[in-house]
Formats: sequence, C-alpha cells, structure tokens
Amino acid sequence: MTGQFAVLGKSFPRKDAIEKVTGRARSVADMRLPGMLHAAFLRSPHAHARIKSIDTSRAEALPGVKCVLTYRNVPRVHPLKKLEYLLGDTVHRPGEEVAAVAALTAEIAREALRLIEVEYEVLPPVVDFEEAARPGAPLAYQEYGSNIWHGTEQVRIPRLGEDGWLRLEVGDVEKGFAAADYILDATCKTPIQYNCSPAPRAVLCEWTGDRLTCWAETQLPLWAWQDLARTLGIPQSNVRLISSYTVGGYGGKKPEKTATLAAIMARRTGRPVRAVFSRAEDFIGTHHRINYRNYNRIGVKKDGTITAMHSRIIANWGSDTTEHYVCQASALVNACTMLYRWRNSRAETCGVLTNTLGYGAMNGFGDPEAIFGIELLIDQAAEKIDMDPVAFRLRNCMRYGDKAMPQDRVLNGPVKWGILGPDLDSFPELIQKCAEAARWKEKWRGWRTPMAVEGYRKRGIGIAIGMHHTRFWPCSAIVKMNQDGTANVLSGAVEMGQGYGTAIAQVVAETLGIRYEDVSPVLADTAVTPAARGNVASTGVSSAVNAAKLAAEQVKRKLFELAAPGLDASVDNLEARNGNIYVKGTDRAVSIADICAAAFQITGAANNPPAEAIRDEKTGQVIYSFAAAATIAEVEVDTETGRVDVLRITSGHDCGRAINPVIIENQIDLGLTMAAGWARTEEYVIDPRTGIILNPNLLDYKLLTFQDVPENGNVGRIVVERPCAWGPYGAKGFSETAFVALAPAIANAIYNATGVRISDMPFTPANVLRVIERTRPGGRNSS
Repeated sequence: MTGQFAVLGKSFPRKDAIEKVTGRARSVADMRLPGMLHAAFLRSPHAHARIKSIDTSRAEALPGVKCVLTYRNVPRVHPLKKLEYLLGDTVHRPGEEVAAVAALTAEIAREALRLIEVEYEVLPPVVDFEEAARPGAPLAYQEYGSNIWHGTEQVRIPRLGEDGWLRLEVGDVEKGFAAADYILDATCKTPIQYNCSPAPRAVLCEWTGDRLTCWAETQLPLWAWQDLARTLGIPQSNVRLISSYTVGGYGGKKPEKTATLAAIMARRTGRPVRAVFSRAEDFIGTHHRINYRNYNRIGVKKDGTITAMHSRIIANWGSDTTEHYVCQASALVNACTMLYRWRNSRAETCGVLTNTLGYGAMNGFGDPEAIFGIELLIDQAAEKIDMDPVAFRLRNCMRYGDKAMPQDRVLNGPVKWGILGPDLDSFPELIQKCAEAARWKEKWRGWRTPMAVEGYRKRGIGIAIGMHHTRFWPCSAIVKMNQDGTANVLSGAVEMGQGYGTAIAQVVAETLGIRYEDVSPVLADTAVTPAARGNVASTGVSSAVNAAKLAAEQVKRKLFELAAPGLDASVDNLEARNGNIYVKGTDRAVSIADICAAAFQITGAANNPPAEAIRDEKTGQVIYSFAAAATIAEVEVDTETGRVDVLRITSGHDCGRAINPVIIENQIDLGLTMAAGWARTEEYVIDPRTGIILNPNLLDYKLLTFQDVPENGNVGRIVVERPCAWGPYGAKGFSETAFVALAPAIANAIYNATGVRISDMPFTPANVLRVIERTRPGGRNSS
C-alpha cells in the first residue's frame, strides 16, 4: 500500500505466528506450576436473591479441598468499583459468584461446589430495562434505591444530571426543527451480544512472600494490576501482572473479581491457584455488549440539509458495569453529535440497572448501537426528499475542520470542541470509492425498488457510514539496543491476536533503520514493561505503538550522536537504513552493531504527549482522533421464510497509514464478521420472568460460520491512507470502525429489497417474517 518505507506497508509474518501454529504458545489455561491448586466458583441460579444461609462444612471436609471462600471470609470491597461486592449476601444477576473453592484437582473443586448448601430468599427479578426505567418500578438493587444509575461514593461523573441522565447539546434544536421541511421519527432496539473469545477467561496467582504474581487473560493489564492492588490492600509494587498470549479480547478480556478471589485463595493456602472458565461460565460470568432502545428525530430540508437531530438512548446496564456511562458518552458525541454536519443536536441517555448480566466493552464501544438507529433514519430522510442515499451522505458527512471532542469531556467536562484533522477528508472519499466498487449507480433502482426479484426472493442494496474514536492516550515505551545491533521494545500493551506485536516491531525497525527480524517485542509484564492502558478504544497503534516510535527516535538520536564524530558529519546530516548509519547522499557509513557494541547500552524511553498537544497547522485548534468507515451491503430476502442472506459486502476504511496490509485485511474481516453476527443471528435469550440466560452455549447462541458469510471474492475491502496527525507515521487504529456500519447497511438493503423497515435486531428469519407479515394486506399494521 505504500512504497516509501523500508519496513512499513509490507506484510511481514506475525511475530508470534510460529509459536501459535505449532502449539508452543502457552496461554494461562496451559500453564502449570508446582503445587498448583484449581479454582471453581459456585454461581447463583437466580437473577435476584438474598442468601439466607450458606453451609460449606461438607465441602471443606472433602479430601483435596484447601480453601473455601464466601461473603463471610473475604474483604468487603467492590471489584473495579462496581456496585456488587467481591462476594455478597445478595445476588443481583444469574451466574454471580456465591462461593469459591481451591482444590488439588479441577474435579475435586467442582465436586466441592455440589456439597455447598445455600438457602436463598428469591426476590422479584428486574428484567425489562425499559420498564425498569419507569418511575416506581421494582428495584434491581434495593440497597441502591434507584434503577437509574446516578453515581456512587467510588464513581462520580461530573456532568451526569441528578436524575441520572447524561446530556450533550449543540446549537438550538427547537430552532433547527422549526426550519425543517420535514420531521421524521424512528425507534430501534439493538441486541445483547457475547464477546465470544476463542479462549475463555483464565488467571493464575502465586505469592512469593508478600509479593503477588498474576498471569491473566486480559487486554487491560494496567487496570487489572491497579484493581488487584486496591482490592487486596497492597501497593502496586507488590503486584506483578503478566498477560502473555492473551487470545481474542473484543473488549471482553478482563479478569474482574476472578483474579482477586484466586489471589486470596493462593495467599491463604500458600500455593499457586489457577482459575479457568468453562465456555458456559464465560457466557454467564463475564460481561456482554450494551444494548439500547433508541429514539431519534431528524429535521431535513428539501435540498438535503439536515437542520436538527435529537437522540434519546435508554441503555440496559444489566447488574452493573465497569464502563460507567463511557459507552453512552461515546455514542452521544461520536454518533449523535458528530457523524453528520448537523448544526443543531441534542443527545441524552440514561443507564438502567436490571438483574441480568452486566455490560462492558465490546468492539465499537457504544457507537454501533447508536449509529444503527441514526443510519436507518438517515435513509428515511433521504427517501422523504427522494434523494439517492449515497448522495445524501456525501452532502452531509463530516470532514476536516468539523467539530470533534473525546467522550471524556462529555463525562467530566468542560465541553470544549476541537476539530477533525485532514485525515477525515477520507469520509467522502470512502463513500465514493465504495459506491464505485459496489457499482451502486448500476444496481440502485430507486426507493422500494429491489435490485432483482425471483419469486419470493428479492434482492436489495443498502449503504451506511460510521465513525469511531481511535484514542490518543498516555502510554509509555522503552526501546533497548543490544550489543549486536538488534533491539527489544518494551510495551505494557497486549498482543491478543490482532497483530500488535508485529506492528510495534515494524514501526521500531523503520525508525531505527534495521530489519524487522531484528526487533523483538516484550509485552505486558508490569515488572518489566512501562505503563500503557492496554488495548481498548482502538489505541494499540494510535497510542502504544506511537510511544514506541518516540522511544526509538530517542535511540536513533543517541546513535547519531555517537556516530557523528567518526563520520565527520553533523547529527542532522545522518540517516539510518539497512542496519547502518550513513552520511546523507554518500556511502560513508558505520554499522549500528559496531556503535552498540562500543557504547555497551543504548536505551530510549518515551511518553506520549497530551492529546491537546496535537494541533492543526492551519488553525491551531486541537485535533481529536477518529477513523471513518463506509459499507455497502447486498442482500437477498426470502419473503416467505424471512431468511436474509448477505450476498456481497463492500467496506471502506480509513487507517491513516498502513503498517501491515495483511493484518489490516484481517481486522476488516473480523469487524465485518462480528457485525454480521450481531445484525443477523447473535442475541442472548433471557427468560422475561426469571432473568435466566437460556442459551449460554455455542449450540443455542448462533455464531455465524463460513457458510453464513459472503465468499472472499464477494467482500470488497477498500483502504484509504490519509496520514493522521498523532499516530506513528500517520497510522491509527481502525479495527472497531470496521464494525460500525455493516448492520445498518444490511437493514437498509432489506428495506430496498422488501419495502419493509426492520428496526429491531437481530434479523433472524422469525423476526423478519413477523415484520413482513404485519405489512401485508390484511396484516395488523397493513393500513
């Protein structure tokens, strides 16, 4: 994709490829330590209940059992500052931990769980989040006093209203609607999706004196490290957290209370303790994607100008979250206030507590749920004025110089706008390139006019756009040269299958002028690596790799200073390439290995500057970091069965600068596949009476397979390179952005095929057929 670099833009094999394909890579679930015990957790069979009594005597007497924990003998602390306790006397979700056991074998630990006798007082579960948001509704947390989360002693959100609603307003919304020729309303609902990592959660804890080492499957080692120290009441310096060969995060890889419980049992027994979730436990004992009920209103003029937008989001938090209003703040600014160039907007949201599984981060982090409803309404507005949906989006999409702001300002204030950088001129370019590649002008036949009809089967085409932050956060890195001219790069971020270790090695090699093969990453070990927030919010490249580039630049400067006297040249007249340092424009050179051997040790360490330091050269305004996407979907709908097949996807993405083209394609494919599952089949099925999850397994929870997605030749991947102002060589994270636009594109394609607007996901045959039947002559809503 780019030819001006020696290492960047080339598809080098992944750093961890051989270890993974040969099975030599050891995840936490593969680890064994001498004397290791196995942990198991007794989980609540009820969504809401008070523990009247708990008897662990039979379990403790079982040979091989070394430790049993209940709420009676653990610290009364809130892991990750959530409402629930480490272990409590009241459970607020099905699957909540009631007791923990450590035993010589996993089988003994599971047998001990069966011997624990618990008497519950079953309380009425709060399941429907829309009903729970109404005044006077039964409470999910009786001790909290409200189903609308409004803060705790541990977590305060400065801009959250006393009523628990978070709001963001720009311009004059009433004036904007008054100026509209048409006002349209729409509502939609998004489903609960399971993160579904290929490897369920696992932790292993071992004490050496008063120092804890924890190996954890996590994409957020810094936060897990901090929380372990806080909940155990020890300094961070006494905790070492290692996250090696973490497998597939998708926002979900956090040990939460499991690490603390394992650490307590390890301390009390004096032996290492490992906890490995089964797939069923991973379904019910972790968090899931947030789901919204969206109410949107748009004002539009006949010429296609959007005059106003009002978005109201009721969000289902389940029993609690570690992302207090963060996903919703992202939605308020990224989707409901930015995305299009409307000048007047109001966005508001509340988080509702229920007795269902709690929500957490997942790809897109609150944006896809809001963008889904907005993109359906955008199509309706375009139809109302009889404008081509591609042309409508080209007219109104954001670009360089438009207002931008990160979600933390929505939460904490002050509300102070910066701008999108020149890289976001990618938006119209992506729309145009996708339309050309999908042959939109040839296939689009007008509103409610299918591409083709064959009996009951109708084909349609639809478009949607999206954007997502690619946060520029504080991160540190160290680059250490070895005496043979090779380098190690130390970073606190995580390789979890996305190619982070490969990307950081390519950037460091490019900066130092050495081979990719000569850079070895050392990642996510808090005793060795400097601090990084981990891999969330599409920060891996934007933040963590950027810090490594800054550290490599320090090293390169030191190399130049050491080489300059022998080359009789100034530092500014040197360049590094092919493992040597050259005087520019000549063949005079000295090898980097010789300099490193003579200097013994050369090291560079760097921190990212504050985000507010990234300024636009023309205006001086702060540039905030975002990535854009456009997606066109072609579908076939069987109007007799409701079956929807996605035939072709054309998806365009803005990556800033391509570091590794194959990895970029992998990230696009992952985002599209995950989004297609969310749109078409994936959903937690929850009993509305009891709150119990009915499909906590991969047989009843319908993941897509290779047979359910378009063949490789029918997936068009378009990558636009417009270097950004903050990432390494202009590269930025974008993989979450690959997720955000597909679901509404499919919905808009279904409408083009059938003339029926389906606004609640997933688009299962039953759901699609139900809506189609209602619109047929004689149906309930046929009038």
